[in-house]
Amino acid sequence: MKKLPLFSILILAFAFQNATAQLDKLAIKFNTGMSFSKPGDDLGEVADKGKAMQLFASLEGSYHVNYTKNTKFGFKGAAVIGRDWANFLAADRSTELKVGVTSAKLRVYPLSYNGHIDDGLEQLLSDDLPLMVQIPVYIGIYSVFNSLHFDYGVGAGKILETAYVDEVNFQDETVKRTMKYFGWGFQPQIFQSDSEKWSCNAVFDFGKYSWKNANGGTSSFKSNHVGFGVQYNF
Repeated sequence: MKKLPLFSILILAFAFQNATAQLDKLAIKFNTGMSFSKPGDDLGEVADKGKAMQLFASLEGSYHVNYTKNTKFGFKGAAVIGRDWANFLAADRSTELKVGVTSAKLRVYPLSYNGHIDDGLEQLLSDDLPLMVQIPVYIGIYSVFNSLHFDYGVGAGKILETAYVDEVNFQDETVKRTMKYFGWGFQPQIFQSDSEKWSCNAVFDFGKYSWKNANGGTSSFKSNHVGFGVQYNF
């Protein structure tokens, strides 16, 4: 068996060290909770809110990018795969719509810190500010720090229309639609381990799914989330 030359060993060691450093900027997050939906556009003219609370779940993989080499401040890009459910009633209460959407989204966190959140907050807050000013400033910064985000994506929606009351003569109908999604929200951190590997967050997201109808019109529904999440930082 041939021995690797010293130069090759050094290259492999550097590549491994660099890959490890890059992995430190990766994170995986799982969010779940309740979704609150409201029909809009053409759908809003023929349907009202149905069952108020539905489940949602999402899995997010993110990567942090520093603004400069000398800081841990930067932005974070993420890919999100999710599942949303919604329920609406026909205006005359004769039928209900059961909606399920599997989505893929791109997410951007414009203000991110690759380290312990308290260290980042200390760098942003000034000790010269009066206490009564520091408190709202702290709350404002904390609300957007590793939290504020914007989403854009697509969804594969399945809409089932079925009888809301017992009507034996109604034939269930299912349609599938490709939907566009735009949203934003806050996911403030509520816990971070000393090792910085694990963290928990709240979820307050606001979004909208829209699609083209068969007649050329546009339908949509708002999908707002309240829940919690768990994140693992590599």
